[in-house]
Amino acid sequence: MRRRTAPRVASAAMSRRVGLLGGTFDPPHLGHLVVAECARVELGLDEVRLLVAGDPWMKATVSPPDDRVGMARAAVADDPHLRVDAREVARSGPTYTADTLAELSRVEPDTVWFFVLGEDAAASLAEWERADDAFELATFVVVTRPGSSPPDPATLPDRIVHLEIPQLEVSSTELRQRFGDGRATRYLVPVAVDRYVREHALYGCGEVTDGAR
Repeated sequence: MRRRTAPRVASAAMSRRVGLLGGTFDPPHLGHLVVAECARVELGLDEVRLLVAGDPWMKATVSPPDDRVGMARAAVADDPHLRVDAREVARSGPTYTADTLAELSRVEPDTVWFFVLGEDAAASLAEWERADDAFELATFVVVTRPGSSPPDPATLPDRIVHLEIPQLEVSSTELRQRFGDGRATRYLVPVAVDRYVREHALYGCGEVTDGAR
């Protein structure tokens, strides 16, 4: 893998600093929001965007794209520093981060981009489509947890940021199972996401009731 020199720096004197947290968000949960908020505060970002994957080539999805976008928007509706970017859903074909970063850099040339991802995703960076191009367009931020081991440095670009966040073990896979089994999900997902899932009967669950949620 070609070693990266430095991310492309925006020309404006007061450039916006924007984080991109990519994911399927199937469903979005509190762990996603903790990562977004830690990145925003500790990296001094103006905002963080939940970048909803359209057709991720390395990960399967369960819910239709429109529902995943709807859940993501519900998750951040009350936070002025978070927003949803659905451009990958609108684009046909497999989702490649290099394409997304190239498009964003073209339409927002005065923005400095930070691409936030977990250790599990970072471990496979060498397999990403046109990874070197992506490294040239954004600073990659690898989220770590207390006591965890970072990915092999040989698989990562030179200029990478490691961001440690609080331990919060929430899994979208487990949440889908909990919804389907009628088990408790409150305090694992934002209230608005819980309601969206039940109103749209996603993951085999029923409507909102006054009982366990």
